[in-house]
Amino acid sequence: MKKAEQELLKTLGKSPLLVWGARMTGIGFLRFAGKHALNVVGVADSDASLCGRKLSGLTISLPAAIPALKAAHKGLRVLIAVSIKEDEIIGALAKLGIPAADCVRYSEFCGSFFTIDVTGTCNLRCPSCAYTVPGIKNPAGLMSYDDYVKITDKMMGEAGLVSHICLYSWGEPFLHPDLPRFIERTHALGIAAAVSTNLSIESAEKIENVIKLSPDYLKISTSGFYPEAYNSTHTGGNVDLVKSNLYRIKYFIEKHKAHIFVDVNYHMYRNNVGKDLEKMQEFCDDLGFVLSPCYANVTPVERLVNYHEGKVDAATRKFLDLLLVSLEKGREIAEPYRGRACRFLSNQVNINWDRSVPLCCVCFDMKTSTISKDYLKDSLAEINRRKERHVNCVKCMKYAIPPYLMGVNQAAWKKEADRVMRADAAREKKR
Repeated sequence: MKKAEQELLKTLGKSPLLVWGARMTGIGFLRFAGKHALNVVGVADSDASLCGRKLSGLTISLPAAIPALKAAHKGLRVLIAVSIKEDEIIGALAKLGIPAADCVRYSEFCGSFFTIDVTGTCNLRCPSCAYTVPGIKNPAGLMSYDDYVKITDKMMGEAGLVSHICLYSWGEPFLHPDLPRFIERTHALGIAAAVSTNLSIESAEKIENVIKLSPDYLKISTSGFYPEAYNSTHTGGNVDLVKSNLYRIKYFIEKHKAHIFVDVNYHMYRNNVGKDLEKMQEFCDDLGFVLSPCYANVTPVERLVNYHEGKVDAATRKFLDLLLVSLEKGREIAEPYRGRACRFLSNQVNINWDRSVPLCCVCFDMKTSTISKDYLKDSLAEINRRKERHVNCVKCMKYAIPPYLMGVNQAAWKKEADRVMRADAAREKKR
């Protein structure tokens, strides 16, 4: 057993544990907790769309339930299993009667969260995505299975504790013929596997081959129920195919008795928050899948830096008009948080399909953001050292981009989104 695992187990002891974080980091910890028979008594998450769902047999609660859990379980401790927003969560817990001394940051033991972009290409060209930034032409390709084995061997050897791997970043994983083998390999190492997809995939066989391997977390990215809205923001996709494939996923889960947390990640824009969102919610409820609406923002860092420096291309300018929370308003919300540590940088390691390592998960241009040409040849310590004072990082922090991309202060985002929706509705009524 690794030192980090031993220290985490010693810290947690036999205390009753509440896990804060019901997505991939929390799912990864729950796999670890099950392996070591830890006393997990509940799971909490601030996302209302997850409330009442099950993880590892436990019902996900909203934070408001925490005082009751504390009263019911003497000595309750909270394991914060998220990759970002830890400080914000600790602040929220303090208001709920959980002092910082009873909070355990999972990231202090699982110091690196790994993302491996096994597919260096995508079948869509969404206006918000890095693949549509003019002037960036990254090489396209697929990671070999042999490289994945070598990468995960090195990862397990030098990282303190690894509980999950995200098999995606900017690319579309379902385009990779070996995706099922990657999932199988990940599980063989005792690690949870996460997959994200646009699901505009014309192959039921590919989908079944993935589902029967039971990836722990499956995120489907979408932005509409009807073609008119969907096509404007998931360009090149087919929303009717996506919906058909969601039915297929449900069927294959039941057929193979797979245990998968299916999360339909719905990007909210000004043109898809009415009937489209209502219908997609009904659709997901019928299938028993989680629908997680989120406010669309602008990525990657390179596009945001260009914006701040007055270099906005025509395609980006057109896309900005679709945002529920404008980029300027998002900047305003993020500004008070500019001094906080950037979790994209401090605890995440991203590996491209060709084994190169980018500065972070929100940088894209391989010409300017690559800090290692080969993960297998550079130590994790050296890779982390090269992040320090990187020119992209300096600019990113200068413009308060990390808190904007992390979506800090969701209450302010919601307030602004509600204002925009009311204004749009009033204008539509006058027509």
